[in-house]
Amino acid sequence: MYSALIVDDEADARNVMRRLIELFCPEISRTAEASDGADAVRMAGSDKFDFAFVDIELNGESGLDIARQISRYCANIIFVTAFDKYAVQAFQTEALHYLLKPVNPELLQQAIRRSNLDMSSAGKFDNRVFLKTKERMTVLRHDEIRYVEGDRNYSTFVDTEGQRHLVSHNLAYYERQIASPRFFRIHQSYLVNLDQVKGTRARDRQGNTDVVLRNGERLPLARSKKRALLDILG
Repeated sequence: MYSALIVDDEADARNVMRRLIELFCPEISRTAEASDGADAVRMAGSDKFDFAFVDIELNGESGLDIARQISRYCANIIFVTAFDKYAVQAFQTEALHYLLKPVNPELLQQAIRRSNLDMSSAGKFDNRVFLKTKERMTVLRHDEIRYVEGDRNYSTFVDTEGQRHLVSHNLAYYERQIASPRFFRIHQSYLVNLDQVKGTRARDRQGNTDVVLRNGERLPLARSKKRALLDILG
């Protein structure tokens, strides 16, 4: 597991960043906070953090300068700021990533993935999916998903409680995000949690088949997918 140093002169901002890490970055098991450059350099030098999340505009100090000082101890610097005007300067410091406030959890995850650390044995992102709409962020564990229905550039997640969550990415995008052998693309429009599948049943005399879910719901099974699904189900 890995550690992270949060450098920001505002306590509320540090709390928000720490909470985001706790919720969305399970491979980071320990965080520490610094409110100024002196604390950041001292803490980085003694603890050698794996990641440092550094605000660019601190009270009377430059986060860019602080990052240069702590980079000898921490190779994975991620800038977090409310201002995009510093992007070029930030990447001139060989920063790992540059995140704008309010931080998007999905972009935070991408920043962590870009690190030079081996994430293979750490907490992985393969057991949850993050669904962002204009109103809210919904987090679903894989075992809470019944199936996902695609409709061009949109997808609808149907959870095990029967609630539907419409999001603006196509089905192929979420198939890559989930990337689990427990999910199977039964049709161009449906990605199904195999743990929710009861079996298959003929739909008509033309050879069309449906997948029957444990709640009795039926979804179309593409003919090209039938053999592979039956092999998986045994």
